[in-house]
Amino acid sequence: MGKKKDIKFLSHKEKNFNKIFKLFLKTKYVWGGKTFKGIDCSALLQIFYYYNQSFYPRDTIDQIKFSKKKIKKKIFNKGDIIFWKGHVAICISSKKLIHAYGPEKKVLIMPILETIKRIEKTAKLKIKKIFPIKY
Repeated sequence: MGKKKDIKFLSHKEKNFNKIFKLFLKTKYVWGGKTFKGIDCSALLQIFYYYNQSFYPRDTIDQIKFSKKKIKKKIFNKGDIIFWKGHVAICISSKKLIHAYGPEKKVLIMPILETIKRIEKTAKLKIKKIFPIKY
């Protein structure tokens, strides 16, 4: 049985994005998935925006286009969204990110720079765009 404190108004917005993303930690990676039974990287981001009553496209290719600014940087901030071709991750601090990562078959937290190098090495992908979460 739920507790009264868990009830939220429909207009409720959760500004603490880490809280939302961490709900999915260790959830199985499933391409096209959008639930706790299985989720992919772009759904993780879309669900956060949906939870905050904001539209956000479903697929990474459209998410990249939807975000106007293109930022190149070497220093990352909490709330930065990092896009590669076909993949997206969200910085939960200046050193760590969260993503639904196919090779590891789950949602997990990883070091940002290590992840960038790993994706570059294994998938031959470079970052396409970085921008902060806006809602």
